[in-house]
Amino acid sequence: MQPDVTFWTRVYTEVSTRSGFIHDAYDLSVVYETHELEKSARANKRKIREAKARYVAILNHLAKGNRSNLNGEQLRVLELWGSDVSNQRLKKAASDLRFQKGQSDRFLEGLKRSGAWRNHIDTVLKDMGLPKELSALPHVESSFNPKAYSRVGASGLWQFTRSTGRRFMRVDYVIDERMDPFAATVGAAKLLQHNRQLTGSWPLSLTAYNHGAASIRRATRTLGTHDISRIVREYRGRAFGFASRNFYVAFLAALEVDSFPEKYFGAIDVISPIEYTLVKLPKFYPVKSVLGALGVSRAVLREHNPALLEPVWNGSKRIPAGYILRVPSKLLAGPAPELLASISPGDRYSEQTPDLFHKVVRGDTISEIAVRYGYRVSEVLALNGLGRRDFIRIGQVLRLPATDALLIAARAPENKPEVVVTPRANETVAVAIEKPALIELGQVDAVENGTVDDSDELAGADNLAIAIVPTLIGDPSDYTVDSEQTIEIQASETLGHYADWLDIRASDLRRINGMPYGRRLVIGRRLKLDFSRVSVTAFEQLRLAYQQGLQQAFFMKRQIQSDFEYTIRPGESLWLLSQQKLKVPVWLLRQYNPDLDFDKLKPGLVIKVPKLINTASG
Repeated sequence: MQPDVTFWTRVYTEVSTRSGFIHDAYDLSVVYETHELEKSARANKRKIREAKARYVAILNHLAKGNRSNLNGEQLRVLELWGSDVSNQRLKKAASDLRFQKGQSDRFLEGLKRSGAWRNHIDTVLKDMGLPKELSALPHVESSFNPKAYSRVGASGLWQFTRSTGRRFMRVDYVIDERMDPFAATVGAAKLLQHNRQLTGSWPLSLTAYNHGAASIRRATRTLGTHDISRIVREYRGRAFGFASRNFYVAFLAALEVDSFPEKYFGAIDVISPIEYTLVKLPKFYPVKSVLGALGVSRAVLREHNPALLEPVWNGSKRIPAGYILRVPSKLLAGPAPELLASISPGDRYSEQTPDLFHKVVRGDTISEIAVRYGYRVSEVLALNGLGRRDFIRIGQVLRLPATDALLIAARAPENKPEVVVTPRANETVAVAIEKPALIELGQVDAVENGTVDDSDELAGADNLAIAIVPTLIGDPSDYTVDSEQTIEIQASETLGHYADWLDIRASDLRRINGMPYGRRLVIGRRLKLDFSRVSVTAFEQLRLAYQQGLQQAFFMKRQIQSDFEYTIRPGESLWLLSQQKLKVPVWLLRQYNPDLDFDKLKPGLVIKVPKLINTASG
């Protein structure tokens, strides 16, 4: 894998975003040329297409066995492959041409920015017993840019999607801790630790960070190995494309450059960390009151508390009780508790500002919105004249059911009806009510399949890291259909679900699988399906949409703090553990113990259990 690491080291240090390499997509030691880019994106696409066409012609000429009377360009290309290269390999190379934009300027900027959080990252990794080398991962994910936002909805320094972020931090319409480098670092460490437990090695854990633990576990089962070099060379999963194959080697390259920055860039002026005073708020406060008490400007407080979203800053939401503000220590005129005590009692609240309206943002579904505000889906649909097959649009304002108490509170001078706005609220992608994962899955497929397509080759600094972000990347469960048209039964799924997604009757599934009436499904067993009426892709999308909705609703009010081991006692069943003893849903227990047969629990068996905490709702 060293040639691959060398390739990414060159990408990070030799070529800037104003140029890039035309190279072979599978043998990264073969770089045909360094291609300079122009300001016009259209011109760049055209010139890259022309350059590729030139190399396709050369490779096809050589693939016919021509080895004599070659011109200079043909000889140069042949030397890249070696004189003993086969005609078949050259023919394949003609279809494997790819352009990779350089990253040296952005990597350098990331090295400078990294100083602001490196001490915190190192401390978190050490406290959790994780390798210190993991601190280089944000170079691959975001170039240490805490404001990074990918085309598939991943945000922040560590590039969490909303669904995965909610497992380990608070992500809602008031607070998004993915944007806070300090909170997101803790979340990333928890995810990496969880991946390590699931995959068994750090190379696989890091690849799972990009591609999802379920897909990596599927790769190890398919090939019968945990060897990362074999997996990236031989595994041909449907979504395991260029980005996923190269994620670990890109990390190794980033680690090399991060460890010896002067070797590649000379002396670097690294940003020094800021000394903060942490201010925990005992009540809900309007932001104006806090600004006045602390004596800092809105711009300063906002810069250092990026997790607080627009509703807080525009005054439609209060800063939640329990939230820990970060304030540069040098800006405070006195001890924080004393400054907060100066806030008028009339500006101290025991509850959050009530909601009367909600403005749809990327990733919203009706079911998620209903759960967020504590209503039934039918209530939100009816109040807005929507049916279950209707769509909601990003930017659309939905009216929420309001009790008399809510209306009275909202009419008070200090409480304006809320219209939630986020920095990305002007997007126009439609979101399906009942199929929340479909659009995100489509984006993933388009981006991943576009890694060797001109339309995606000129993507930003993080086109490797963001090329694939599975919808449920924190979920190791396998929701795919195998080549025999069977699936692994997962918790919370029934024959009725499968029949509905397949547009057939449940009795048909019983007949196909020889299941008599009354026999229950067993989690972890495989089930044969009938795809005569629905495609495999459509079924998988509907299944993922169901699981995404189920898990998002759960993690909107809870997050995973850590995990612990539990020893099974005599007489304990899965249902008893889930509902009474551990208070953890079966599907989440399954995710933490994916290889365990829950139908055969025995006394003395040790299982992993996630430790959950309730997320503040204000």
